[in-house]
Amino acid sequence: MKYSVLLIGFVLSTMAMTNIALYAQDDKLNQFSFEDVPTEEAKPPYFAVSAGFISTWLFTNVTDLNTLTNSVTGKTYNSPVALFGVEAFAAIGIIPNVRVGFMSIGNTYTLQGAFASTSLTQQTEYSINMNGFSIDYAWTPFKGFSIIPGVRGGWGAVNYEVSQSSSTTQTYPIFPIASAANSMRRMRSNMLFALPNMNVEYAFTLVSMVRLNVGYNLSFMQEWRADNASTLSGVPTSINASGLTAQVGLFIGLFNN
Repeated sequence: MKYSVLLIGFVLSTMAMTNIALYAQDDKLNQFSFEDVPTEEAKPPYFAVSAGFISTWLFTNVTDLNTLTNSVTGKTYNSPVALFGVEAFAAIGIIPNVRVGFMSIGNTYTLQGAFASTSLTQQTEYSINMNGFSIDYAWTPFKGFSIIPGVRGGWGAVNYEVSQSSSTTQTYPIFPIASAANSMRRMRSNMLFALPNMNVEYAFTLVSMVRLNVGYNLSFMQEWRADNASTLSGVPTSINASGLTAQVGLFIGLFNN
């Protein structure tokens, strides 16, 4: 009888303590809210649809080109060569953070010299133009700021023209050339190019963005042609459009970064 009373007392004590513990847990559950659970917000992929103006400086070798230029005009071209143009691109989420675009840049430089001994004006004209497509991958470490490696590739041309003319008035038509003093020669090579580069971009509003870009252009020159007709041999390989590049750009469009 004594042990039965003790057993009943132990069971009742255990049940009482269990009820107290369950009540305490229920009380904590009532205080719990799913709003208190930290959640990681899913970051949307990079989105941009834009177009803008770009200025690119090409640090190409003009040493051999200037050897010829100096003999004609007494002047020389400078490197880097500034190329101006436009670029448009879009990243619409088909492949997350990948964008594709199109660019077109170019410029023409002219040098002129007059030689008193011949009374002739001599001129050289040097131009580079490049057109191509781009593919980039965007990484946005914080809102508005993106680091975007990529590559551009396409086609273009390098042109170089030498002309001389007398100061006398000419009459129409200008062909055939009436005087040996008035003449013009041209050499041209089409090219393919590949331009790996790194963009650093900041969208300072929802619809505007600025860019800084560095890269290296690899040009693959094709056959040189003289006066748009015959093949020209012996052109120094340094006359090309290869070299380091630096670029700034201003774009207008839509950006979610």
